Amino acid sequence: MGKFPEETFVENRRIIVVGKNGVGDFTRIQEALDECAKEESEVTLVILSGEYEENILLYQSDIQLIGVGTVKIIGCNYAKQVNEKGTEIGTFQTATVFINGENVWLENIEIINNAGPGEKAGQAIALYNEGTNNTFKRCIFRGYQDTLCLGPLPDYQKDGTLFSTPKFKKEFTRKRTTFQNCYIEGTVDFIFGGGESVFEQCEIKSLLRPMNKEGYITAASTPKDNNGFYFKKCYLTADSDVENVYLGRPWRPFANVTFSNCIVGRHIAPSRWDDWGNTNNRQSVRFMEENNTYLMKEPLQKLNWTYFKE
Repeated sequence: MGKFPEETFVENRRIIVVGKNGVGDFTRIQEALDECAKEESEVTLVILSGEYEENILLYQSDIQLIGVGTVKIIGCNYAKQVNEKGTEIGTFQTATVFINGENVWLENIEIINNAGPGEKAGQAIALYNEGTNNTFKRCIFRGYQDTLCLGPLPDYQKDGTLFSTPKFKKEFTRKRTTFQNCYIEGTVDFIFGGGESVFEQCEIKSLLRPMNKEGYITAASTPKDNNGFYFKKCYLTADSDVENVYLGRPWRPFANVTFSNCIVGRHIAPSRWDDWGNTNNRQSVRFMEENNTYLMKEPLQKLNWTYFKE
């Protein structure tokens, strides 16, 4: 292979090319990742333009996936989908891309779950991260309900049963991710989980729901005393006619979410936050807004939540 620009590709890494038009070592991303599992050196996957209809399980660490041109990874699994045993597969088996590694870098890649709105398909994840120190730069994430899942998950579901997830090959104490100049869209709880994640200069777009029902951007399940989701200099946008979207609601009682120096669109409800039908959450969650610009139809409501700050 030829030499690539040093600012993107680190020297002494093996370069593997994935392409669909006769150029490349592999035509499928998963096949290339399986090959990487045999490598002792660090690897960069160069993914050439095209649509890759596959569901990815990424267990490698210290790996780069760099898209060239327009690269789309497309899955269509959804929570209400029935498996060979005749039971629904559930939320966490739906991810188009699942990551369980550290120091993973994705750049210029679009990850899509096209199963459709949650009202029909249920939850349908585009990216599910159970790794740490992973970075996503200039990536696009498309879905509806539960687009972006950032582990760890809570120990149990709310009914006391265990979660059904892809296999974990590695366990990480703190699961940290960074999103830079990314685009993320969805309708309900479309950025959720217990991870420690920074979103910097990202566009967060709320899509229209049937009957213009309420939307929710975040549903954090932050473990107690951990950092949660931090949105810095982001842009909160929406489809036309969308309204009554909330910045977040707590999937678990210690949800921790901050919006800082963001531009907040007119679609956001004046109260901004929802307690998920449990007023006790107002004493335990940590929601913060600081130095945002609000393009609101109505004045902001003053919230009397114990840990709410603005």
